[in-house]
This record gives sequence, structure tokens and C-alpha cells, in this order.
Amino acid sequence: MRAAIMALIFLLIGVAVGGVLAVGFGAGMGAAGGLLMGAQTGVCLAAEAARGQGGLDEAGADALISTAMNKIRAKSESIPMQSGVEWVKDSAGCARLLEQFSKGMERKPG
Repeated sequence: MRAAIMALIFLLIGVAVGGVLAVGFGAGMGAAGGLLMGAQTGVCLAAEAARGQGGLDEAGADALISTAMNKIRAKSESIPMQSGVEWVKDSAGCARLLEQFSKGMERKPG
């Protein structure tokens, strides 16, 4: 129960921090795409925190990530930028996403 509460806390913090980072990095994508990336980052941070505290194993983390991402996709169907967002499906996808944020996204000349 404690791990679940901590996961929810980290999810909320992750969405807030991820949203700020995604909007900053994803200015070219637009705010909607940035918020979707922030929501995904929040889910990834929550799953990582729960796994780190022993609340989830790899399979549990994958199930949590998949379920949460499907719910985010369903809620964001009306956002036109949704089709341009690379969706995370599992822990490996989360690792890649979090690595992207930790390195900082390169800006393409435009």
C-alpha cells in the first residue's frame, strides 16, 4: 500500500515536472504534444519509483505503464498533435524516454 501511495505521489510530481520539461523542450511540437509527453514522463517516473521501492516487479511495471498509457491515449483522442507523439508501451520505452529528458533534447534547425 505504501508503494502505491508513493507511486501516486511520484506520478503527480512527474506529470508536473515532465509537463514543464516537455513544454520547454517540445516548443516546436506545441503545448498539447508537450503535455502528452509530460504525462507519459510522469507515468514513467511513478513506475520507476515504485520499482525502486520494491512495490513492483518488471511485469507489474510493464502492466502499469501499458494501462496508464492506454488511458492517456483514450483521453487525448481529440488532440490533433496526438498522432505525432511517440507513445511509450513498457519499461524499456520509459527508460528511453527518461534518458531523452536527462540528456536534453536536441533542437533541430528550422
